[in-house]
Amino acid sequence: MNDWTSRYATAILSLDRYSDLVNAVITIAGHRRPAIDIHAPNNRIESTAHQIRSMVPHLASAKMANTPRGCAALMAHLHNALFDDLGLGGDGEIALHPDASDFGLVLDTGRGLPIACALVYCAIAERLGLNAFGIDAPGHFLVGVQDGDNTMIIDAFGSGRLIDRREFSHLIHAFDEDANPDELIQPAPPSVWLERWLRNLVIACDRCGESHLVSVWTGLIEETSRSLGPK
Repeated sequence: MNDWTSRYATAILSLDRYSDLVNAVITIAGHRRPAIDIHAPNNRIESTAHQIRSMVPHLASAKMANTPRGCAALMAHLHNALFDDLGLGGDGEIALHPDASDFGLVLDTGRGLPIACALVYCAIAERLGLNAFGIDAPGHFLVGVQDGDNTMIIDAFGSGRLIDRREFSHLIHAFDEDANPDELIQPAPPSVWLERWLRNLVIACDRCGESHLVSVWTGLIEETSRSLGPK
């Protein structure tokens, strides 16, 4: 077990917050880029959250974030920071490269897979007190934001586009006509995030001439299943 694998095994023992999930995917990236700065992504996330909080200090608390006015204002500033300033999102071409699953590079470039874009969104939203969570949709990965009894569905890969329930139902039924879309609007557990992240890397590395890493990713999938249980 190399150092990055040991760090991953330690990181997944505590996954109570999205910041913990960020730490886990940083250790995944370390297997491809051993010299990465493990602190840079979290510093970038906190810097962005601080910038947003400074714009609306009267709303920068968990209590205010959970009011309709606070949620709407914080989301507006969050979307501006992520989708206008950073240009967070993706396209079909980026999905073919392992860099689209490297969390630090996604933060630097704004380009990543749906699940990586969703984690950027959730990690910053968490620091703003917003109740955001990942939605494990078939063929896609989305973000839900709870605002009272209402759940907004956001496509972070699609530059923050809001998805209504009808479109969400079409998306789900395109893969499974018998599925109940309402049952899928719930927080994806850490095991789902990590196993899906790693399976994306298996596919991308096999396509991009990094097949020597496929066994690394499958090993981490097995470690995830042992530690967190099957998804």
